[in-house]
Amino acid sequence: MERDGLTAEEAVARFGDLIPESDREAVLDRWQQQTSTQIEVLEPIDLSELGGPRTWYASHDSSQGYYWRRQRRFLAQGLARRDFEIDNLDQSSDTVLSHLEDPHSSNPFLVKGLVIGHIQSGKTANFSALIAKAADAGYKVVIVLSGLHNSLRQQTQRRLQRDLGREGGRGVGSPEPGRQWVWMTGSELWGDFNPGSVNAAVLQGNEQVILVVKKNKSRLHRLINWMDGKVPSHVPVLIIDDEADQASINTGSNRIPFRESTDLLRGDDFDGDHPDPDELNPSAINFAVRRLLGVFERCSYVAYTATPFANVLIHPSAMDKEAGVDLFPTDFILSLPQPPGDQYVGAERLFGRDRLPGEAEDADSDGLDVIEIVPDYEVDLLVPPRGERDGFVPTIPPSLDHALSDFVLATAARLQRNRGRTACTMLVHTDMRRAVQNPLAISLTQRLAEMRQRWMYDREDIRPGLKERWNMRFRPVSRSVNLAFDIPFEPIEDYLDLILREGIVVRTLNIDHTDEIDFEAEPDLVAVVVGGNKLSRGVTLEGLLVSYYVRDSPYYDTLMQMGRWFGYRGSYVDLTRLYSSSKIINWFRDLATAEEELRRHLAVYQRRDLKPTAIAPKIRKHPAMQITARNKMQEALEVSFSYDGEFRQTFHFPFDNVSMLEQNLDATRRFLHRLGPPVFDDTRPCWLGISSELILSFLGSYHTLSDDPIDPVSISQYIHLQVEQGELYSWRVLVCSAKSPRDRLGTEDLGVMGNPNLPLLERSRKLIPSTSCGVITDKDDETHGLNTEQLRFAEQEWQAGLHPSRAHAFRAQRNRAEGLLLIYPISKYSQPRRVASGRVQRRQALFEDPDRGATVVGYALSFPRSDSAATVEYVAGASAFGLRDES
Repeated sequence: MERDGLTAEEAVARFGDLIPESDREAVLDRWQQQTSTQIEVLEPIDLSELGGPRTWYASHDSSQGYYWRRQRRFLAQGLARRDFEIDNLDQSSDTVLSHLEDPHSSNPFLVKGLVIGHIQSGKTANFSALIAKAADAGYKVVIVLSGLHNSLRQQTQRRLQRDLGREGGRGVGSPEPGRQWVWMTGSELWGDFNPGSVNAAVLQGNEQVILVVKKNKSRLHRLINWMDGKVPSHVPVLIIDDEADQASINTGSNRIPFRESTDLLRGDDFDGDHPDPDELNPSAINFAVRRLLGVFERCSYVAYTATPFANVLIHPSAMDKEAGVDLFPTDFILSLPQPPGDQYVGAERLFGRDRLPGEAEDADSDGLDVIEIVPDYEVDLLVPPRGERDGFVPTIPPSLDHALSDFVLATAARLQRNRGRTACTMLVHTDMRRAVQNPLAISLTQRLAEMRQRWMYDREDIRPGLKERWNMRFRPVSRSVNLAFDIPFEPIEDYLDLILREGIVVRTLNIDHTDEIDFEAEPDLVAVVVGGNKLSRGVTLEGLLVSYYVRDSPYYDTLMQMGRWFGYRGSYVDLTRLYSSSKIINWFRDLATAEEELRRHLAVYQRRDLKPTAIAPKIRKHPAMQITARNKMQEALEVSFSYDGEFRQTFHFPFDNVSMLEQNLDATRRFLHRLGPPVFDDTRPCWLGISSELILSFLGSYHTLSDDPIDPVSISQYIHLQVEQGELYSWRVLVCSAKSPRDRLGTEDLGVMGNPNLPLLERSRKLIPSTSCGVITDKDDETHGLNTEQLRFAEQEWQAGLHPSRAHAFRAQRNRAEGLLLIYPISKYSQPRRVASGRVQRRQALFEDPDRGATVVGYALSFPRSDSAATVEYVAGASAFGLRDES
């Protein structure tokens, strides 16, 4: 194309013999995806007490600020950030600034807000920009509360010094005389706040002062006691609470004594000979943060987190006579959009997510093909059984051996791609206990030494296996992401030789070891990092290529924060691999769905112009996980949510439990036989005027998996209530069988009178999650029973923007008394569609041996619009007792 000046279509036409005709459309689609990038910079979701920015901001121009202009120049020139990335940061940080109080206000103020980001998506960059802009606006003292450990505090300190500037420092460089920052904390590991090393005179408001402090009880009380009375009333203070869902949440009835293990702390993480029993107690830290806010006359407090589940469940009016009001963001809640462009890899891109109500029927998305499932029996080799921890010694299973090989290959490929040295890391997180981490680290060191010896002295034994793994497991993924990434094994072999000869280090991050991760000191570090809790919050592993993670957690927020694999990895995402159990992988997909749904609820509240104190954010419940620790949910309510105007379908099926599939098939036969002779919609049997009792009987006899989004119990409750209201007492039932038979797929007797053999559908099975077929419905199925006039009116209303989708518009036309049940019989001989050459196959057959499988029956329910009460369980904040969400 480049040589002859051809378009893609002309090239395919000229060299068509190289590309099978069936693949040409897919090739052109892939070319279009890889040669055009659509950048959309979205604005944050904004809920504020005042309904928008404060009045002072209208006359403020942050683009003229000294500190921000220097930082922006460094981002563009020093870090080569693209214009749209800088613009996104500029706009979002301006939005946060606009909700802070005027630092020059003559009246005392206390502003409390929450900024919700995405995991490892640049929230540090956002509050770094906010600090620069707030300083330009007139804020004089900045306090950043950062994590529980010195390693994270140090990481944040160094990042802010780079972005804001200090004498002799790297990054933006030293500010001009008269504008230099007074750093009351240092960049050393032990550089936390120490009152004996600073002069209180700097707090008078003549200089810019900044501190980065751990959220440990003793350190915060030391800061409070020293600060109290030293900051003049006219000096405005900005407090940034990083990872604000950790430790800052009150877990007691204000200050109930609570003892938490201090095994998380190293000696340099606490003050004195021993940590206080409640050094990390969230109630004690919450109390200290509330006291800190009360020290200042003029203060804006901004909490940052990517997992806001606990923060939005705080009671907005919780009060303590000593600590003051709680930390609920009464003044504003901002939800930052996902970073624009293709470099950020978040939970949805990695794991995919399920379709949400109101989305197109094909909206559920598959994740990237970089996930490797660790079998449960291999997890048992690494994680001790409950109650049998003493004496347990972990054993390296085959999957961890594969992960080490993948890390070596990915590191070599990334060095080849970068044409030089760069940081490359592997994360191993199997258990929170040091007794498991320490021997595992020793075993990994031994295994890497064995690999090095084999490469150096018995290369012909190890090389073929590595080459085959590269060709079979890496190259197809690289091609699917970007054709230019695909290279054969030979170009990476020199780099493979380099890293294996030099050796790969193993670092253990727990209190038994002095190991640390410092990418400033070691920018080209190639290491396997073993750890537990210290890896689960804030610590960023540069160049993270392979993660081996089998430690589950029953909490939404904890699990999401443990995912160190999110972040700006688009340039090498095809080289990354995540090894985990099928349970954890499915949980992360569910969390991606719950996270997106929470953000959509906040967007609904924004459209209604609701204040933070008037909302009740709803978070979808999970059958196996809790949203956050129960002691963080004391003010939460279990609420219900309506199915009116909604569509629900089965997604997950027990493919490894044929007897359950057969039970569902038998339940369907009994149900359809009881309906009597059918009428027909084209060739498909249907029934009108079916009683709700028969529908409820079918729902009760059909077995769903616990992780399926459809909940027959709450649906049945909803139908019961609607019947009492004079709705949903009559139903249409349509069997969505194939419109014409295919010999390969066969037929099935579904008990339909006069029609013993119905042609079956073809629906393939996803690779991840392997229990899901994704969307089994067709977009036109919901039009069943609507006449031409209703269809025309629905189209007009949708075109006028009165409904979020055509499907919603169809449901709005249905009689309130009538529901629609759709039955989908799926052939056990179903196979995935063939994908274009070079693309990754993300689907599989329903059964390895179809003759030993069974016909799979799924169903979907379409509910008409209704104003009746709701019945689906969510957990909601107590912000607005009695508030009914009609979204």
